[in-house]
Amino acid sequence: MSKTRSLIFFIFLLSVLSGQQSIKAQTRKPLIIKSSSVAEALYKKKQENPRISEAALAAYGNTLIKIKGLDFYSGSCDIAEANNVGESSFSEKLTKFNFEVEDLSGKKIPFQFFSKEWGAPCGCSFGFPLLSVNEKEWTILSGNTPVKLKRTPDIDFEEVKLLDKTKRKVVRRWFKPLDNEPEGISSDGTKIYVSLAYDDDPGLFLEISDTGTFRLVPRNTPNIIKTVVNIVNFEAKKDDFDALKQFKSKTKSFYLNYYHPCT
Repeated sequence: MSKTRSLIFFIFLLSVLSGQQSIKAQTRKPLIIKSSSVAEALYKKKQENPRISEAALAAYGNTLIKIKGLDFYSGSCDIAEANNVGESSFSEKLTKFNFEVEDLSGKKIPFQFFSKEWGAPCGCSFGFPLLSVNEKEWTILSGNTPVKLKRTPDIDFEEVKLLDKTKRKVVRRWFKPLDNEPEGISSDGTKIYVSLAYDDDPGLFLEISDTGTFRLVPRNTPNIIKTVVNIVNFEAKKDDFDALKQFKSKTKSFYLNYYHPCT
């Protein structure tokens, strides 16, 4: 075979393999995502055993999180619109949502998420079962498999910013579930503590670290600064939902900027 024919054959082979890979990518079976329902399990546990200690309830919840992830609610109307369901919040049957997110290498990963509710007071909300979330990536559970994904603007986890004393410079960032209020910060300023959206307060905080990992802890956990002042007027305020809280102890002061719940 001549060099010219060999080159033509090689180019043809590459195009065939490329086409096969493209078809394979298009027909790849989506990863299935289901709600973790850890919140419901904690609520049920508390109802069945009202005297359970906060420490025991937190330990129970953290065991569930390792297995199922924790539903981190995100503003995600792009997903609803892409699946032609609009911003309706409830369906009699489970509704299937298809979407794609890139993994850390840039490869697109197809997902299917099933839900009966996807509404929020000011838009849409989906509860994704996560193990961690930070500025660059989030780790979601599909069955028992953790999948690391790139952060994407159409899946918007709410940001909490630690500001310096000027209230202008961002020192640190965290991401929290939609509508969960910050209620404390660690004395070293590396962890925030947010409320849990339950019908009945189980006496727990969700502790979120500066690396994006999280766990449940009792509200009386030591070294949490909970004394707070709501600052209504500040220069960087963007709109009525832009909130600033000052958490104070005798020796330290921290400013947390976030969007408070839209009700």
